[in-house]
Amino acid sequence: MVCGWCAGDAVCIRTQEHLEALRQTIALLEEIEQEITFRRADLNMLSKKLQREHKLFCSAKMIQTAIPPQSFSPQEAACFAECFSALGHTEAEQACSRLAFYQERFRSFLQQQEKAAQSRLVLAPKLGILLGLTAAILLFKAQNFVSNTGRKPGNGN
Repeated sequence: MVCGWCAGDAVCIRTQEHLEALRQTIALLEEIEQEITFRRADLNMLSKKLQREHKLFCSAKMIQTAIPPQSFSPQEAACFAECFSALGHTEAEQACSRLAFYQERFRSFLQQQEKAAQSRLVLAPKLGILLGLTAAILLFKAQNFVSNTGRKPGNGN
């Protein structure tokens, strides 16, 4: 039963980590947009600053090669890669418009995942306990069968 609860808890933890990665991505895009808008920051310097502050998800040498979090779905990862790879190839105003667009896309991903997570966060531990309890009952029945008959379940003898 404990194993089932642990499995359900692991689902909850992964879900929370995924939601947090989406929130961090939105915050990162907002910060990059502000740096470009107000300071006209050089992307190489900005990349180094974000690495020092542990805001990039990897040790990318350039901001354009930032790697999406592992918890991202293929669609979220593709959006992340598309967003970051395009940085530095346009004027500041256009880059900020694109960053605002990607912020909205990630907010949409976050809303979808939060909606899906509501039921998952409630059900996963309960289903895990139920699965663990079912396994315990089956083991108990198998042990009872062996001690009452002297033979193993599924054995035709």
